[in-house]
Amino acid sequence: MIPPFGAIPSKRQIHWQETEAYSIVHFGINTFTGKEWGYGEEPPSLFCPSAFDADQWAQVCRDAGLNGLILVCKHHDGFCLWPTQTTEHCIRNSPWKNGQGDMVAEVAAACRKHGLKFGAYISPWDRNHPEYGRAAYVETYHQQLKELLTGYGPLFEIFFDGANGGDGFYGGAREHRKIDGQSYYQWEQIKRLIKAHQPDACLFEAGDIRWVGNELGFAEETCWATYSGTAFARGNPVPRGVGERNGESWMPAECDFPLRKGWFFLEGDRIRQPEELFEIYFKSIGRGGTLNIGLAPDQRGLIHEDDVKSLQAWGRMVKETFHEDQLQSTPVQCSASHTRGEDLQFSAAHVVDGIQDTFWTTDDGVARPELLFTFDKPVEFNVVEVREHLPLGQRVDAFTVEVWIEGAWSELSAATSIGYKRLLLTNYCKTTKVRLVFTQTSASPAILKVGLFKAPLNLVMSGKLTVTRDKEGWVQLHSANSGLSIRYTVDGSEPDATSTIYKRPFRLQSGGTVRAYAFACVEGEPRTPTLTQTFGGDRRRWKVVSTSLDSPNTKNGKVGVEKLLDDDPATYWHTFHSDKSKSAPPHEVVLDMGEILEIKGFTFLPRDHESEGTPDKYEFHLSLDGENWDLVSQGEFSNIKASREMQVIRLEHPKTGRFLRFVATHVVDDGNFVAVAGLGAIVA
Repeated sequence: MIPPFGAIPSKRQIHWQETEAYSIVHFGINTFTGKEWGYGEEPPSLFCPSAFDADQWAQVCRDAGLNGLILVCKHHDGFCLWPTQTTEHCIRNSPWKNGQGDMVAEVAAACRKHGLKFGAYISPWDRNHPEYGRAAYVETYHQQLKELLTGYGPLFEIFFDGANGGDGFYGGAREHRKIDGQSYYQWEQIKRLIKAHQPDACLFEAGDIRWVGNELGFAEETCWATYSGTAFARGNPVPRGVGERNGESWMPAECDFPLRKGWFFLEGDRIRQPEELFEIYFKSIGRGGTLNIGLAPDQRGLIHEDDVKSLQAWGRMVKETFHEDQLQSTPVQCSASHTRGEDLQFSAAHVVDGIQDTFWTTDDGVARPELLFTFDKPVEFNVVEVREHLPLGQRVDAFTVEVWIEGAWSELSAATSIGYKRLLLTNYCKTTKVRLVFTQTSASPAILKVGLFKAPLNLVMSGKLTVTRDKEGWVQLHSANSGLSIRYTVDGSEPDATSTIYKRPFRLQSGGTVRAYAFACVEGEPRTPTLTQTFGGDRRRWKVVSTSLDSPNTKNGKVGVEKLLDDDPATYWHTFHSDKSKSAPPHEVVLDMGEILEIKGFTFLPRDHESEGTPDKYEFHLSLDGENWDLVSQGEFSNIKASREMQVIRLEHPKTGRFLRFVATHVVDDGNFVAVAGLGAIVA
């Protein structure tokens, strides 16, 4: 009997982890309004897809190699995709199928037909319901949840969003309502309800699964499966993407990200390319988490052809990489420096036998145990897979992969956390011997599997690309891999083999969108993911006229109102002050653009990493003389707390002005100061 180390997973968590890659589908009122977050006032009559096909959704997911689908049954706007009895703000009152349809039922049935697991997202926040913020809504929410738990078959995951409380329609009240997300929804009662009706479902951000902490799909290089915290993992200062080495609970990371720029369909949005998806695969599943890719069907009710193309190409890349394990297909001798006991129960051969319940381990207290694989003839690979036997916990703290080259051992790669699965993308290697050295362990290692694979590309991780622009308007493209060339466009279109090859910096005075990728000048070599960066107009003549509050620089030159005029998300203007009545929004800054310009839109850059102080509601004003102002745009930056990308606000019609006034009217989490990294204007 081998005692487990630390927190260990439940059976449902192991089954969830084995799903590996799945999708979350956002389709609703927002699809027809072009918003990321609906306000709650949108009439159900807007919801009328012309060619909805749940089978197409499920087939696209299945063909791409995804194993599950989570449907956003209700988003923050409160519109329900099933004929709920709890509200009139639902599909029953839409023109789709004359109000007789049930989209949740159709998607659930399509998933079963195509062999996908089915899950449900149901937003706790409801910007439509008149009782939100009061006890009556909690009863309604529990009833909505019960309808989904009991009416649509088995659920593998129930996704609870962390966005809670704020401005809303609320039945016509049109007000701001604040709640305590830890207590208001009565999470313990919710858990009891789920346990009674869906005991095999894992709860996202409510105990079983934690959010990775970003919407890029990336876990950190070290990502432990254990963590401490209550619902929504509050009260733990440890980054979600790292986890906690000796956390109280088994709570692995789910890495979610949208295939497009936003979660809901918007015509013209950038679509992540297959190479970028492949990189995310290694930084999510390959770091012990799961991959949850956001799909956004269009107004027809179909996943767009461009999205399908990218998903299918990515699926082929994954299949091509992992279809042949060198340790399974090539004669190999497996041995170990130490083995537990004297029988074959825990022998090294178990790491290549493909059986889920057998593993290799050592006696307790062994320092730096090794696994050795010896081949009769050289094998080639550039991917290493390592898995731990999860019922015994996460036991390995660090390990190295070494290869036998020219009569000596050479370190190929090193890593820390393993958990469900660790994937290391290395340089191409040809060798007859490979060994794993477990350099640091908290208990005797329990290794379920080791695999060696050959990926069709070797540059995705090493070809990091950056796009920068200086104060003079010169744009420079740079690849971390000097052996790569770069192609780019400046009109926002997707670059391809016919696009301009970058040779020297170029001017982009009027602003625009630069999209670029790096590639190797060798036939058959792939390209890096496309990098997109939007710039406003040339700001050489811009200057700050005034600000409502500019706190002194306390961070080594990174803070000050003048930092609004660079393109660096690490530098910013903020209003932090010990007197919160002074620092709290609204706050504004006035900029002189140096000449009268025709403005098509604005850019807003949030500071990197930190969401605190980031405006989520804004106003942009223009003036010809700096005294008489015209409000030309106001709204909210939906989801900006989680998505730190540059925001582009486009005007319906161009406006003229010389002076620009930006007003931060509210910040995320009802914060008490403002922080902005950059402002710009898109010039006609």
